[in-house]
Amino acid sequence: MQFLSCTVMFAGVNAQAMACLRDVLSMRGLDLRSVPDAAAVFSSFDDVLPDLVVVPETLPDMAATRLCQHLRLNAATRGMPVVVLMPEHNPGREHELLDRGADACFCMEDDPVILLFRICALLREYGADAAEREGVTFRQPTVSVVTAPGGALWSWPGGRDRAASAEGGLVDMFRRNGQKAQLVDDPDRLDLAGNGSGGGIPPDCVVVDLTCPAFEGLALARTVAAFRRRTRQCVRVMGVVEKSADSAEKIRVAFEAGVDDLVDTDIRPDLFLARVAALVRRKSLQDEVQREEAHMESARARAALADALRRVNADLAAANRKLIDAQAKLVQSAKMASLGELAAGIAHEFNNPLAFVLAHENTAKRSVAQALQAIRLGDTQQAEAALAKGSERLASSFVGLSRLRDLVVSLRRFSRLDEGEFRRLDVPEAISMVLTLLAPKLGEEIEVECQLKAPPELVCQAALVNQVVMNIVSNAADAILEKRALTRRAQGVVAVVKDRILLQSGLQPREGGEGNDYVLRICDTGPGVPDALQERVFEPFFTTKPVGSGTGLGLATAYGVVQAHGGSIVITRSESLGGACFTIRVPYRAAEERRGEHVA
Repeated sequence: MQFLSCTVMFAGVNAQAMACLRDVLSMRGLDLRSVPDAAAVFSSFDDVLPDLVVVPETLPDMAATRLCQHLRLNAATRGMPVVVLMPEHNPGREHELLDRGADACFCMEDDPVILLFRICALLREYGADAAEREGVTFRQPTVSVVTAPGGALWSWPGGRDRAASAEGGLVDMFRRNGQKAQLVDDPDRLDLAGNGSGGGIPPDCVVVDLTCPAFEGLALARTVAAFRRRTRQCVRVMGVVEKSADSAEKIRVAFEAGVDDLVDTDIRPDLFLARVAALVRRKSLQDEVQREEAHMESARARAALADALRRVNADLAAANRKLIDAQAKLVQSAKMASLGELAAGIAHEFNNPLAFVLAHENTAKRSVAQALQAIRLGDTQQAEAALAKGSERLASSFVGLSRLRDLVVSLRRFSRLDEGEFRRLDVPEAISMVLTLLAPKLGEEIEVECQLKAPPELVCQAALVNQVVMNIVSNAADAILEKRALTRRAQGVVAVVKDRILLQSGLQPREGGEGNDYVLRICDTGPGVPDALQERVFEPFFTTKPVGSGTGLGLATAYGVVQAHGGSIVITRSESLGGACFTIRVPYRAAEERRGEHVA
């Protein structure tokens, strides 16, 4: 059983007893400290609270039972164990000590090892409450005595002069009783709030000399009562009157003024201290009730705040779901707008293979008819030639039908509504599908080159390719065609050199973090994007195209999709091609699943 961080304080224990106990306790790792009396115990609490106190039955300045009472009045020391050392076995005395607040008694005639185990057991139980005691500080009860020359308390008790009375006698009596005491000879200097420039301490009890001619004691009592009502502090007022002045009417006036207890100057000093101690004890209990109520109110406030936070989080989650749905609808709208722009080219892509198939249908029919006629006439050679010709036409028709099938598959993939889900995507295949749909717009004048060096598989939303790549490549094609049209109008000739769009992919280390980024660059030979517009092109409904030629949603949608991946998209000028260069960065995820998302 080791308690290396525990502090045991010995108060008022003589050197001989300390010598008997020090070696046994030190060998178990306990930090032993020694102070001469109870006042030193309370003073030491300003620096550190010990984990256990060992005292004799009677300390130089107070009895052990009185020390226990003071410790039990404060929340910081209420559970602090107290062991009382007895010179000999005395069951009656031990019963009295335990009944009045001691936690254990040890007879000095017994083996010190027994004391060691008793201390270890008490520390084990006391240590369980360390978390609850954290942040709670000990404050010694404080009494302010308000009197001045001419008052009864100024020379109380016994009619002694000032040097041995209020400052030397009454104040010392309070201090020996385990309370801090201060003499106040001017009511204006009474610091009820403890905000004085000297680091004042608010009093727990104010002893007012109602006999003093230098100030109005009842007015001071009313001031303290008003302060008590205003601040809800439980400071107590003890009034002191002359024996001959305690008539029923004066007692009534004093209590109505705010006095909590009233004594006369003939009271025994020990009873006077007990009456003040009772007021201080009552004040300490009321303070603790207020702290508990404040704690409960704080707990209720935290619970209400937690409920409000849960409601706000639920509202935010609902709003986030609505935003995700709105984003999906926006992506779908932009996608349909892209399909609308490509409709004419796609129709042309359908018409060409369809016309090709229809044109070969009659040829195939005639070849079959000629083959049948040749067979009837027994001309095998002519029949074979006719069948061969029909087979060639059917093979050509199959090529056209396959082209139609590929277009339909690409359109079906492109128009899917589940692009918000994260799934494993074959990036080269997805890019090929996009380029297939854009083939009519690209035509023969624009060459697309793909240098895809990154791993083919990426966990992402399909919109990362279907929307982002589609919109950027489509915008690049529009810019290139517009540039060629301007050149043709200005020079009267058509550029012979083909324009290019370059798609590159690769992995790069993530800046300022672990892992890699999947980087996709799309560069072109177009006119580029002016520096002043490089930030605005991602704004919704912003477009540089003529009215009716663009929605302004393409790049805004692309920006939103990239942001949903936790990535970035920037525009620069391509050093190799001279036009715009869009660089897309998203965190690289391959076979692992994105946390919190479904990966198909």
